[in-house]
Amino acid sequence: MIKRRDFVHSCGMAAFLGINLSLSDELSAKQKPFPFCNITDSISDKLALGKVKWNRTDFRYCIATRDSEDLSDDLWDKQFRVAFDSWSAIAPLTFKQVGLKDEFDLIIAVGSRRREGFGQEGDILAWAQLPPTKRFDGILLTKFDLAENWILPDSKELGTILQCVAAHEIGHLLGLPHSSDPNALMFPFYNPNTISPKEDDIKSIQKLYGKPEK
Repeated sequence: MIKRRDFVHSCGMAAFLGINLSLSDELSAKQKPFPFCNITDSISDKLALGKVKWNRTDFRYCIATRDSEDLSDDLWDKQFRVAFDSWSAIAPLTFKQVGLKDEFDLIIAVGSRRREGFGQEGDILAWAQLPPTKRFDGILLTKFDLAENWILPDSKELGTILQCVAAHEIGHLLGLPHSSDPNALMFPFYNPNTISPKEDDIKSIQKLYGKPEK
């Protein structure tokens, strides 16, 4: 068994493509050590071909709820800004934080319900929806487990680095599946030493959206 502080699962339902998994599906996925997300071969093939992406490169995101017991609201929001910026640095993508009353494309929240795969520290850390079509123009959701002790990258405290998991889940929101490269940010297991996109992630996101504008 892989211990939580070495490598643990990075997300639980990152590939349900807008369709809610049943509780039995979630439990079945938990019993499989790898991959953790319930991605079928047909879905993986579709993602690998670059058929799942947005029709835009400019995104508006809203943080609906936060884990304020672990990090202040300002620190929570900053970790997401840094995570979004890590994708903007390698692809022609922009991200703007907006409020709940504004129009948005991505919504970020926290949860603790078992039916969402949450409630146990070190199990499912977070999950995200993926765009279900090649030219998607709707709203996608990502949620983070309140059971985790969310920490900053330079923290001496034991916990899960929020920036790392946020960047991973943003990759899913943009249309990336899991990577088989253990050095990649999109590898399905949490690695506290990987908090931004690596070589395999860069190739994958640029396949979908191109290289950043000079």
